[in-house]
Amino acid sequence: MTVVQNPPNQDDVVYIPTPTISEQHHYTPPIPTVTILKAGTVQVEGHRPLLSDIQLEKHVPVTTRDGTILYVDIYRPPHAPLGTVPAILVAGPFGKDGGPNLIATSGLEKFEGLDPGYWCYHGYAIVHSDCRGVWQSQGEVVTMPCQKEGQDNYDLIEFLAAQSWCNGKISMAGNSYLTMTQYFTGAENPPHLACLAPWEGMCDIYEDQVRRGGIPNPGFVGGTMHGDVASATGSKAIDFNAMCYKYPFKNAFWATYRPVTNALHTNGTFTAWQELGSDEKWLRIHNSHEWPDLYNEQSVLDLRRFYDYYLKGANNDWKYTPPVRMSVHNPGGTDIINRPERSFPLTRQSPLKLFLDSTTLTMQETPTTTRSTISYEAQTGQVQFRMPIHSPMEFTGYIKLHLWTEAQGSDDMDIFATLAKYNPTTNQLLESQLVDVGRLQHNPIQEQQELLRRHSADPKDCETYFDYGPMGCLRASHRELDEHQSSLFHPIHTHQRELLLQPGETVPLDIAFWPYGMICSPGEELRLTVSGVHLKEHLRPKDVRPQLRNRGAHVIHTGGERDSYLLLPLIPAE
Repeated sequence: MTVVQNPPNQDDVVYIPTPTISEQHHYTPPIPTVTILKAGTVQVEGHRPLLSDIQLEKHVPVTTRDGTILYVDIYRPPHAPLGTVPAILVAGPFGKDGGPNLIATSGLEKFEGLDPGYWCYHGYAIVHSDCRGVWQSQGEVVTMPCQKEGQDNYDLIEFLAAQSWCNGKISMAGNSYLTMTQYFTGAENPPHLACLAPWEGMCDIYEDQVRRGGIPNPGFVGGTMHGDVASATGSKAIDFNAMCYKYPFKNAFWATYRPVTNALHTNGTFTAWQELGSDEKWLRIHNSHEWPDLYNEQSVLDLRRFYDYYLKGANNDWKYTPPVRMSVHNPGGTDIINRPERSFPLTRQSPLKLFLDSTTLTMQETPTTTRSTISYEAQTGQVQFRMPIHSPMEFTGYIKLHLWTEAQGSDDMDIFATLAKYNPTTNQLLESQLVDVGRLQHNPIQEQQELLRRHSADPKDCETYFDYGPMGCLRASHRELDEHQSSLFHPIHTHQRELLLQPGETVPLDIAFWPYGMICSPGEELRLTVSGVHLKEHLRPKDVRPQLRNRGAHVIHTGGERDSYLLLPLIPAE
C-alpha cells in the first residue's frame, strides 16, 4: 500500500503561545542604557574578572525591513579609535543575558555564544540579539531558523556596519541554534558579512532531528519552545510536535527550515561543509561536546586566527590551515585529534562489507550462502551481531546498513541500529568521554571522579557526557531511495510517500549512519545492535516522547540473496 501526502497549506500550520516572561527570568525592561564594565571586576559570581574595560550598550532597538523592532546588546572596546572595531553577531532565541555556568569565562556570554570578556579585550565587538517574537523583540517567533531569520540578521549586520565605531566587517558565531541561523544569513549574502563561523548545528531540521529516517522525534525541538524561550509581546510559535505528525513527508513546510545556498550537531555540519560553495572553507572535527569545545583555549585561539584574518586583515598564517582537521574516536583508548586531511569524505576510503549471519550472530567479510532469520520483540527487543578485531583498523566517514527485514503483526516498523566496541572478556562497553567536567570546575579531580562514579553505577546517568559509536535509523515505509543523491556509503531517502508493508513481505532497508570515525584494536570486538527502541534518544525529561509504529516482531533475514550487510569506510594505515 502506498500513501502520498497532499501539498501543504500554510494556513494549516499549528501554532502554540510562547511562554510569557516571568520574574524568574530577571529580564529588564527594554530601555536603552550605556554602561562601562571596568577591567578587573567580576560580573558574574564565580567567573573570571574582566581583562579590560567594556562598553555595554543595552537594549539597542533595530528596525528590520518590515518595521519589526529587534533588541540587541552591544559589548565593545570603549577606547578603540572610530571605524576600527569589527563586530561578531551572536543571534539566537535564548536570551541576551543568559549564559552557561562556566568558570572559564566572564559569564557575560550568551548561551552557546562567545565570551565578550575575551573578545572585547582582543578588539572585537560582541553583539547579542534576541530573535523576533522572543523576550522583548517584536513579531511572531520564527523558531526554528528559517529564511525570515536570515533576513532579520541581514538587517542587523547592515545596521552594525553603519555604526561609527565599526570597521564595516561583520561575522557571526555560536553553536547549535546559533550555527543554524548562520546558514540562512549566509544565503541572504549581506554586503558587510565578511565570513561565518558556524561551530556545529543542524542543517535540515527534518533529516537531522524531527524526522530522522522518517521516524518522528519532535520532542527536543518542541520542548525548546516550551522551556527555553519566553516573550513579553504575547507572540506565538509553530508547534513542531503537531507539525511532525501533520506533515510526515518532506514538503514545502519542511523545506522552509533548510537553507537553500551555495554559500557546519553532526550530520548538519558535514552536510553544510559539502554543500558550501565557497573555495575558502575549513572543517574542524573535534572529539568532545560542543559547549566545552567552544570555550577550550585552543579552540578560541584557532577561532581568533580566523577572525583576525577575515575581519581585521591580519597577515597571519590562517590561509595555511589544512582544509580539514580530523578527530577519530578510540573508545576505551586515546583518540586521534586534529589530523590534517584534504577533504571529507576521505578520498582514500575503501568499502569494507561485513555480512550478517543470523545463525551465528556474527559479521564477516565472506558472505554466507545459507539463508536464515532471527527475530526480536518489536517494542522492547534487540539482536546483536559481533565481529572480533584481529588487526588494527580505522573506519571514518559515512556508514550504511543494508538490512533485509520483515514485520510480523504490523504494516510498518521503526528500526534503530548502533555500532560500538566491547571488551569481549569482560563484556564491557567501551566509551569515549566527551566532556572534561573537571577543567571548568573548582575541584577538577572531585568532579571527574563523581562523573565516572555516577555513570558506572547507572549507564543512563550522564550519558550525554559519553559516546560509544554511531547510530542509524529508518522507518520501513520511508525506505524509498533518492537514486540521484544516494552514494555507495550514504543512502538518501525521498521521504515523499509511504510504502506500507504487506503481510509476509520482506524488504531491503538502506539505513544511513551519521559520519563517524573509530579506531579498533586487536582483542576488541565490534558489535552491531539492531532494535525497535531508540538506544540513544536525544530527549530531556519533559520532552514529548515519539510515537513509534512497532508492534509484534521484527524479523531479520540473512544469507543468500538476502545479503544483509554493514558497509564501513575503511581507512588504510599511513
